[in-house]
Amino acid sequence: MSRLIPRSERTARWLLTYADMITLLLAFFVVMYAMSRVDAKKYEAMAISIHAAFRGGPPILFPARHEEPQKPPARTDPVPPLMQQISAGLVDDLRAGRIQIDRVADAVVLRFPDAILFERGSAEIRDEAQALLDKVGGIIGTLPNAIEAEGHSDTLPIRSTQFPSNWELSVARATAVVRYLVETQGISPVRLAARGLGEHKPLFPNDPAHGEPRNRRVEIRIVAH
Repeated sequence: MSRLIPRSERTARWLLTYADMITLLLAFFVVMYAMSRVDAKKYEAMAISIHAAFRGGPPILFPARHEEPQKPPARTDPVPPLMQQISAGLVDDLRAGRIQIDRVADAVVLRFPDAILFERGSAEIRDEAQALLDKVGGIIGTLPNAIEAEGHSDTLPIRSTQFPSNWELSVARATAVVRYLVETQGISPVRLAARGLGEHKPLFPNDPAHGEPRNRRVEIRIVAH
């Protein structure tokens, strides 16, 4: 005669089956999570967890590994190598004081005293200055950078039919340099710009009566970016 299974024992068996199913579902989701991103450590963790689940033990859960975000590479300053390249071709002129070289923010500046390039109150490039501009144009013409010519003056006023103020004179001088580089060196006009600032951007304080000769200059800016 068969033995009747007590009600409490039948309930325990049902719970055992339910627990096994939950364990298998948990193992399944662990597999799906691990497959979402191939990673050697995650794969190893998944294998250990599945092995433990099928042997009847509780699944071993591992915390997700948080990867450190990659830092963008440091931006290299393009001005020093550009400055070195330009200086190398103008060593004699820099030593003689015909040109000064400097950096301003993101540009290399070639600074010409006005007496090197022009007669007083004139925007016509001197014959003696053409060889110097030819040398400069041969160097910067091979570069891909944008080029800006700026004319500057001191506070001594100029009043002539051609130039009513220092502003007009400074613009004309910057334009003369740009035109020369285009016509003799073949530099694309797209890369060039000319502007005049008159006495409004001095390098040195102007004397009220005599101005300051060092402020009378033309600058060629080679933009580094």
